[in-house]
Parts: sequence; C-alpha cells; structure tokens
Amino acid sequence: MMLKLVLAILGSLALALVVFYVWATAGSYPREQYTDILTYDVDSSEADSSTFSLVSYNIGYLSGLTNQEAVERPQDLFEGHLKDAIAALRPLNPDIIAFQEIDIDSKRSYNVNQLDALANALALPYAGLAINWDKNYVPFPYWPISAHFGKIVSGQAVLSRHPIVKNERVVLEKVASRPFFYNAVYLDRLAQVTQVDINDRPLIIINVHLEAFDNPTRFNQTRAVREMAETYAQDYPVLLVGDFNSALNRPEEGERSIEIMAESALFTSAVSRDQWTEQPTFPSEPLEHKLDYLFYTPATIELNDTRVVTEVGTASDHLPLVMTFTFK
Repeated sequence: MMLKLVLAILGSLALALVVFYVWATAGSYPREQYTDILTYDVDSSEADSSTFSLVSYNIGYLSGLTNQEAVERPQDLFEGHLKDAIAALRPLNPDIIAFQEIDIDSKRSYNVNQLDALANALALPYAGLAINWDKNYVPFPYWPISAHFGKIVSGQAVLSRHPIVKNERVVLEKVASRPFFYNAVYLDRLAQVTQVDINDRPLIIINVHLEAFDNPTRFNQTRAVREMAETYAQDYPVLLVGDFNSALNRPEEGERSIEIMAESALFTSAVSRDQWTEQPTFPSEPLEHKLDYLFYTPATIELNDTRVVTEVGTASDHLPLVMTFTFK
C-alpha cells in the first residue's frame, strides 16, 4: 500500500514537471514570423547620397544599468529610456540600425513592441526581425523567483531606410556544458543575415549577439560567424556588426575570442585592434570594456568615420556605435 502511494506521488510529480517544462519552453510568437520582414507607414525618403550610415546597438531591452539585476523595474524607467534612445539616435539620421536585445512583447518591459516604437519614431520604413527568445518562463536573473514567470518575446532586428529583400536567422552553437533545461529556456544566440538594397546595390548586414558566459562556446560561435561572413564577402559588400561579448581588457576571458576576427584577411575593424581598449562600450557607466564591434569588407566598402554614441547615456547597459561609409 505504501509503495503504491509513493509511486503515485512520484508519478504525479513527474507529470507536473513534464507539464511545467512544456509550458515553460512553449512560445507565444508564431514561429513562421520569427524572420519577418516588416514595413512601416512612415514619412521617409531615400536620400540622394553616396554616403551611408549604420548604427549597432545592444539596446538591452531598454532596462539600462539594471539589466541582469534582480530588481523590480517600473514602467516609467522603460518609457524614459525609450525617449533617451530616440533623442540620441534621431540626430544621427542613420540609414541602418542593427539592434540586439530588443523586446517585441515581453512582460519584463511591459509588453511594449520596442521595434515598432523605434521604427516609427525614427521614420525607418523597413525592418528585418530575428526572434531569439520566445518563452513563458525565464530563470534569469535567478532571483526573485516571481520574476521568472511571464512571457519574453525578444530578439535582434535590422531597421533600414532602404528596402530589405532577404532576412535570415542562423542559430549558433549552444553551451554544451549546460543542462538541457538551461538551454531550453535560454535565448538562442543568433547571426541575423539581412540583405539591404541601397540604390540597387545589395549590402549584407550580419547582426550578431554571441555567448556571454561560456568562453569555448563563444570561440566556436565567433569562428562560425567569421566563416559565414567571409563566404558572403566573396560576392557582396558585408558589414558584420553587433555584440561579440569579448574584450581585450577582461583577464577572466583568458584567450579573447574577438582576436579571431582580427585575423580575418577579408574584414577590417572600423577601429584598429590597437585602439579597441580606447573605445569601450560596456557598461554604459562607468565605461570599461569594448564588447561591441563593427567589421567591414575593405575591398568593397570604404569607411569614412566611426565613433561611440555616448549621448544616449544609460538607456542600455551598452553604448551604440555608428559608422559612415561609401561603396567602392
């Protein structure tokens, strides 16, 4: 009798865990829309110019310096950071913005579609979306537990003044040393590959957000991204941009995965390797490390200028980068 009771309890617990796992890892965003190309009815015209600009920005879902912190965030924090981001980006009048960590419909950011808000405010009519986090339960940060419940729909995105004709999400290697449940509820690390046609010339944007916590996985992801980018570079001008989560001045990394990109014969950094430590992007206050990079194909693209956009302040825990360029 006791054995039957124990088995019944264990069976009920096992069933409850299965049900919880299915619910936790289930998404709410239609998978067929994970790589949507969107258009916005905004007043924007393609400038008659041979010089173009791109911004890369890990926007940290507009949580500012509280990103990764176990704190309650009021709605007005997100509203204020959205205004700050718009105020800093609008004067740049960028042709293209590559975002990482942008929320589409998440409890943590009060279910505001940040991509829609920024596209309309900045009058950029085209967007390529790449969803990388679509879960009902996310145990990060680990405390408080109450913050784990509630959907997250988040990802990467490319906004453009010029038509987007192709958009793809390439899911990169997961952390092999982590248990299956961790990887099941964690975000997918992506390379978003977007083709923008500028004055009838195709430009490939590869927008990345690489592994933050596991060095071997980040090395493998960086190698895969470089190989992919170099393949595209055989036929197209390419901009490889985003959050590589590697810095020369972080001793805890050991070997730096970003060095893999410095060794590429087909790509050049917008800022030379010798100057990487002089252009920190993280945290946005106080600035310490360069985690965000802009790489381009010098055979087909000429760099005019680049800088860190410090005027955005602490809307995110990262600062954006901007570059201006021309085609060769």
